[in-house]
Amino acid sequence: MTESQKRSLARRILLDFGVPIVVAVVFAVLLQAFVIKPFVIPTPSMATTITVGDRVLVDRISYHFTDVHRGDVVVFDGHGPIPLLKRVVGLPGDTLSIRDDHLYVNGARVPEQDVRRVGGEPAPTLPGPDPGDPWSLHTAFEVPDGQYFVMGDNRIDSADSRWWGTVSRDQIVGKAILVMWPPSHLRGL
Repeated sequence: MTESQKRSLARRILLDFGVPIVVAVVFAVLLQAFVIKPFVIPTPSMATTITVGDRVLVDRISYHFTDVHRGDVVVFDGHGPIPLLKRVVGLPGDTLSIRDDHLYVNGARVPEQDVRRVGGEPAPTLPGPDPGDPWSLHTAFEVPDGQYFVMGDNRIDSADSRWWGTVSRDQIVGKAILVMWPPSHLRGL
């Protein structure tokens, strides 16, 4: 084989294998950066819906076209070095309160099908630690415009809006859509 043929073969190999690999890597990076991103769950605040170490896929694009809804499980920034994952329980303008260890939104008791069970019953929903904070739910609280009230499904082991206040729309990274790992936990959210 001549030098010219060797260079031609090397170019073909590079084009046949190198270009598709580069395109795939660029596509994967762009997909993760703008569309869908995996997150590892660091805390037990969403148990038993999502447990520590589960890996979830987060849709980072749909909230550019749709509103955040009550019940959505969202990932958001702004309360520490790692993104957090909680359930939206209050929308802008909603009035939240806690009575008899249950969450009420706009005067109606919230169904607790996702709340962690203790002895077959939903775990109690208690107010936050500081009665002086309006968002602690020691008294009724109206969610401000552009803000969302989030809580963990493991209400007795979740630092959430009862502790540090609401989450702004700008802090929300996306909507958790799928528990993908481990395989035994595979399910949509």
